Amino acid sequence: MFKSGFIKLNKTEPPKEKATKTSNDRGVVYLGHVPHGFYENEMKHYFAQFGEVTNINIPKSKKTGKARGYAFVEFLYPEVAKVVAETMNNYLMHKKILVAKYLEPNQVKSNTFWRCNKNNIPLTIKNRSIQRKAMDRQLDPAQEKQSKAALKRRIQSLQKKLKSKGIEYEVQIAV
Repeated sequence: MFKSGFIKLNKTEPPKEKATKTSNDRGVVYLGHVPHGFYENEMKHYFAQFGEVTNINIPKSKKTGKARGYAFVEFLYPEVAKVVAETMNNYLMHKKILVAKYLEPNQVKSNTFWRCNKNNIPLTIKNRSIQRKAMDRQLDPAQEKQSKAALKRRIQSLQKKLKSKGIEYEVQIAV
């Protein structure tokens, strides 16, 4: 008999399969020569016309934070990704010719989408360091008042310079 509190596990029973699709079941498209301004939100809306977009990864430079010019787009179904790759290859967009290639599941690295959106939350800033900097920039009320006063002084000095050159420039600042 078993002691109370212990459960006997049957090791011959196969593990239960997950109901959600893994990244191996999905289709990934590599995009090269991505034009400036065609980022996560724009890509998600543009590629939604083909099918459901599950993830988008646009690698960015560690030094500048700017996009490197290529991207990976993951679709729910591999068939959709193949159609997108065929359709978008050699597509002219903003004076650049896109390169689109369907990636086989064995070509996709496991960490390609590790920082990306997994829960279909609206795509926003992904880079954690940028998020931290944005949170650090939040000022307390006294600092905010000082920064607004400094901004007002700078605008007033610019207005004086412009007025001396014959240009009238009015700005309303709430302090």
